[in-house]
Amino acid sequence: MKRLTLKNIFRKTAKFLFGIFLTNEDLPYTATEFRDRISLSPWRWLLHILVGLFWLLLAYIVVISLRFITTPDTLYNVTARSEIITIDSFQNSAFVPWQLENVTRYAQCGSETSFISGQLQVAQDTSVYIERIGTQSVWITLSSATLAPVGYIQTDNQRIELSDCEAFELQASANNSYTLPIDGVMTIGGEVKEASAREPILHDGSVAISDKGAWSGQYYQTEPYALELGDKFFIQNPSIQSSGFIFVDDSLGMQVTFNGKGDAGVIQRYKSEDIILKNSIWTKLAHDESLLFLWLFLVAAFSLLKFVIRVNIE
Repeated sequence: MKRLTLKNIFRKTAKFLFGIFLTNEDLPYTATEFRDRISLSPWRWLLHILVGLFWLLLAYIVVISLRFITTPDTLYNVTARSEIITIDSFQNSAFVPWQLENVTRYAQCGSETSFISGQLQVAQDTSVYIERIGTQSVWITLSSATLAPVGYIQTDNQRIELSDCEAFELQASANNSYTLPIDGVMTIGGEVKEASAREPILHDGSVAISDKGAWSGQYYQTEPYALELGDKFFIQNPSIQSSGFIFVDDSLGMQVTFNGKGDAGVIQRYKSEDIILKNSIWTKLAHDESLLFLWLFLVAAFSLLKFVIRVNIE
């Protein structure tokens, strides 16, 4: 049994490091003979350094590739025109306050009606439904599953507490448009039901996947996926709250744009299976130019080193 000495360790390590350069080569000697031939070359120390740098580069690219490929979250950029938008609080984070001017308030589930102006602050455990069919009024409905107050309105001289079921009616036109910032868990579009007179639906839109390049740190964006009439879209298992805004004027429905992160984007289509949008390994590799460049550079360095070594041992 051979004694494990520093020299033997060095020779075994060199055999391992140089062994990769025997791949796809029709050479008349083994990996041990290949290593021994290199050790007789006058450029052996330079070859050892170059091969060591090659392996370090390979390890670096593999590490950043794995870190990049195994990132669970996908960033979604959504733009759509929809007649209904649902917003829920993300992990009890606060809603963005809205400034309302001369809107109709329906308190206690419509039993009380009044005109009001002020800043609307929605409570954390509240579901917000924003609906507008065609060019009709915009309805903001606030509902609490726990029967807790859904928030309050701060007017110029008082704070008005809201019940567990409140609604607000806004009149929108070209001269009276609204821009509403939104934060939370978004769902755009509604379910198309059979034998229903008129349900609020999504008109059109698109979803684009974005992600950061592993090496460059710059965002790339994939080709947008089209949302069709009647679709419903939401982000599955969101990791952050989505953020964006809603714009309402005299156009049909409401224009909404937002971005958010999560495991997958889900498109529910009438009488069809769910369409899952996710940033796959191949999508990431195909769109990250910096990572592709590193792998191509590694392949080129591999081929060049094989040529240099072959020249020096023949």
